[in-house]
Amino acid sequence: MPDVANVHTDAILSNISEKYSNAAYVGLQLLPVVPVKKESDKYYKYNSKADRFRIPETLRAPKTESKTVDWKVTTGTYQCEEHALNDLIDDREKNNADKPLNLEVDTVEFLTDIIELAQEKRIVDLLTGAGMTHNATIATKWNVYEDSDPISDIETGKQDIHSRIFRYPNVLLLGVQVYDQLKHHPDILDRIKYVQKGVVTPELMASIFEVDKVIIGAAGYNTKKEGQTAVYGYMWGKNAILAYVEKAPGIKKFSLGYTFKVGKNITRRARLEVKHSDWFEPSMIVDEKLVSVDCSYLMKACVA
Repeated sequence: MPDVANVHTDAILSNISEKYSNAAYVGLQLLPVVPVKKESDKYYKYNSKADRFRIPETLRAPKTESKTVDWKVTTGTYQCEEHALNDLIDDREKNNADKPLNLEVDTVEFLTDIIELAQEKRIVDLLTGAGMTHNATIATKWNVYEDSDPISDIETGKQDIHSRIFRYPNVLLLGVQVYDQLKHHPDILDRIKYVQKGVVTPELMASIFEVDKVIIGAAGYNTKKEGQTAVYGYMWGKNAILAYVEKAPGIKKFSLGYTFKVGKNITRRARLEVKHSDWFEPSMIVDEKLVSVDCSYLMKACVA
């Protein structure tokens, strides 16, 4: 009787494979896309905020002229840049690839995901950097359950934003490390104790904090350069961000910021005969920009 090893030759399975994928990228929910035609242009900004909310004398006596109050516009600018990556597929690689590999699809998917990962990191750096001038470092960390008061801390942020734009923020972003601690906080659990199953969800948190939605920033990345030993970290860190975000960007509206984008993501393809290869390059042309920092409040180091 032949051995098992002699009656079977190992082959590639066509119904299973392994491929890592990241958590959802959420940055564009805070900086929504504004389609533009040109890579650089200007947009109007109506009056200063001080002028918009100043109350002039409106009383007009008989036979006198009413007070003239002028309105003005200034301009803001954006400057889109192209972000792209490419790879080659050699003819021999393509001709010898076994199913379920699809080298063209797999190559474009990989490059596109890395470009989108880089965009998420740019947005994170923008929304946690020096430009976020309205911020606070949480003194009593929210994972110190007996002493911390996250509801009060978030309420402070909401009031801070309202005092500047006279609207409450409608979005709360939580880094996943913050969310994982916050959902077990006694103050949060006490607010939902009569809810079926008593399980905290982002939707329940949104109702507790009185915002339209709670976004969980769960994506991660390799913090080291190519060739170095990989070290993985969470992009959004241990931060929370309150923001007023315009649901439908347009004229005479304001929002924390926008992602100005020329056209759609494209993938260029070319034949490099000298290398006996097909060349693929996914690309996007964008500018992620803070427009009204008054619409935001950054809470740093929320948990230990």
